[in-house]
Amino acid sequence: MYLTLPAEVDATTSDDSTTTTSVYVYPLEGDVDDCIGLLPKPGCGYEPTQAGDRGGALQFAVFGLIIVGVVVVFSVVFRNVIRRDKERAKRVE
Repeated sequence: MYLTLPAEVDATTSDDSTTTTSVYVYPLEGDVDDCIGLLPKPGCGYEPTQAGDRGGALQFAVFGLIIVGVVVVFSVVFRNVIRRDKERAKRVE
């Protein structure tokens, strides 16, 4: 089942009877009501074909880089807090 939405309408100014309409087609499998909405059900849509598609390899790579970045930031903060606490303990002695 395909859901079609008009993407753009071009009308010529010299002749009102000639109009060109291009339509974008969403390739959906299953019931359209289940696939369109705030939280679409699993299995709607199509498999990623390019790296930048939703659920593609590029999206997973960016997610991995974000996780690595968060781990690096927290490890640096944790290491500096431990270093600061050791310096304070040496000053107290």
